Amino acid sequence: MATEAQIRANQRNAKKSTGPRTSEGKAAVSQNAVQHGLSARQTIISSESQAEFDLYRERMLSELAPASPMESMLAERIVTLSWRLKRAGRIQNQTIDALNADNTFDPLAKLKQSLLFKNHDQSQARPSTSAANLTLGRMAIKDFANARVLDRLLMYERRLEHSLYKTLLEFQRLNLIRKLHPEREMSFNQLTS
Repeated sequence: MATEAQIRANQRNAKKSTGPRTSEGKAAVSQNAVQHGLSARQTIISSESQAEFDLYRERMLSELAPASPMESMLAERIVTLSWRLKRAGRIQNQTIDALNADNTFDPLAKLKQSLLFKNHDQSQARPSTSAANLTLGRMAIKDFANARVLDRLLMYERRLEHSLYKTLLEFQRLNLIRKLHPEREMSFNQLTS
C-alpha cells in the first residue's frame, strides 16, 4: 500500500508528463498495448500485410456471398475471426520455435545438444530458426510471462474457434431461411426501398 507521501509524489510527477506531441508519437503510443494481437481491436496488426488481408477478405466474401445486411455483418465477422484464427496458429508455431531456440522449452536442451554433438559433425544438427521469424512467438512468451504460454494460446484459439463456428452457423441459418422463403427477401427489399 502506498503512503500518503508516495501518492502526492506520484500526482506531482503525473502533472509533469506531457505524453507524445507529434502525430507519429501518438500513433506509436496507440500500439503500446498490442502484444501478440489475439485480442487486438484492429483486424490487422503491424506484422501482417494489409494487402494480404484485403485479398483474403475479398475471397471469403465472394465465397460467402451475403445477400442481406445481417448476412453481410455476419460474413464480415467470419472474415475477421478466421483471420485471427490463422494468426493464432502462426503465433503458436512461432512460440514453440522461440521456446526451442531460446532453450526454455527444454531446460536440458543445452546439455543434450553438447552430449549429442560432442563427437558428431555439427552440420547434421537441425537448422536454427531465424530470429526474425520468431517475433510473434517471443511477444507471446513475454506477454504471458512464460506462465503456461502454450495453454493460454490454446485458450485463445478455442475461443476464436467457438466464435467462428457460432457465427458460421448463424450465417448458414439465415442463408437457408432466405433460400427457403424468398418472399421474405422481397418484403425486406420493399421495406428498404
